[in-house]
Amino acid sequence: MFQGDVKSRFFEDTNASSNTYVAVAARPTSTFTLANTSFGTATGRKITATTLGDESPITVTLVGTDTNDESITEIITLPGSASTTSGTTNFFKTITSATVSAQPTANVSLGMTSEVSGTIFAGRTRVRQMQVSSGGTAGNVEVRDGSATGTAGITIRTTSVAEDNTTINIPQDGVVFADGAYVTFNETECHAVTAYFDG
Repeated sequence: MFQGDVKSRFFEDTNASSNTYVAVAARPTSTFTLANTSFGTATGRKITATTLGDESPITVTLVGTDTNDESITEIITLPGSASTTSGTTNFFKTITSATVSAQPTANVSLGMTSEVSGTIFAGRTRVRQMQVSSGGTAGNVEVRDGSATGTAGITIRTTSVAEDNTTINIPQDGVVFADGAYVTFNETECHAVTAYFDG
């Protein structure tokens, strides 16, 4: 590829983790009323369920799209005591529906963790430059190969100053991501990322 193929993608998510962002506490007989169905700009989040009682073995089926804009479904088994689940395995970019297998005995709410992910490019690519904006806590922004859980090919440290920008110019031909490039960060540590890549 040549320099004219370079594109950019912007990710922004300033939403703090919340137990009720997706659906406020309720006892639905079938489907939750969704308070929010998406998150930031081109970002996905892991979804949590918080219970006020023993709801096992009731499940919540989440339907939506992932950060590649492909349809996904994941099932959360509600906890056996008043607590919060650790979150889904998948990052949901959008949520279409959330349905319970039976009516809960007490209120259940749906929220999200502070983990954020976004797809820079879903196929083979080279990342040539990164700009990150701090969320106010020092931490890492990583670009991973193949998925949000793949091997990190780039790690950038954010500063502890909110909205402080760091730009990394990658020398020569950039960093190759053979199976796609996926950015991951924690909302408390990063609020925005701009990635420049071959696409």
